[in-house]
Amino acid sequence: MPVQGYFAASAVALLIAGCAIPVGSPAPLPSTLAGASAGKYSATEARIFDLINAERRHQGLPALVYDPQLDRMAKIQAENMARFQKMAHTIPESELPTLGDRARYAGYPFGRLAENIALGYPNAETVVQGWMNSSGHRRNILDSDVGETGIGIARSSAGGLYYCQVFGRRLTSL
Repeated sequence: MPVQGYFAASAVALLIAGCAIPVGSPAPLPSTLAGASAGKYSATEARIFDLINAERRHQGLPALVYDPQLDRMAKIQAENMARFQKMAHTIPESELPTLGDRARYAGYPFGRLAENIALGYPNAETVVQGWMNSSGHRRNILDSDVGETGIGIARSSAGGLYYCQVFGRRLTSL
């Protein structure tokens, strides 16, 4: 099998369904958090952002807006997945194991949250294509109830690229 075909097959096999996670009661937050490097993959993150918004426009939906708090959450999760070499929405051994924990840490007042993750894709085009070919991830990307997003990418010590995109809608007062 050609190397590109191997990576594509591996990435598809490692892609898990996107999750819209109901968030429970707040957990204690750490006072500091190591990791979550900013800027290392910014060009790829920007390309993912553009491709996701092109998919939304194609479906008649408004573009998502970049949000620094959601971006921080996505970078934290990408770094956690890379550090623990585990592709999962919840990583119990990390300081911020759940999406809700990361939202509270980042100070994002959420009314709705969802998260897409992936491992092993070589570039923005292939990860977005993989997400669009997965019903759960596609649902998150095309969700009309979210309007903001953030994206993170991290590389593990073994070389795997971990991707995370967080979608949100802020809680509005009644």
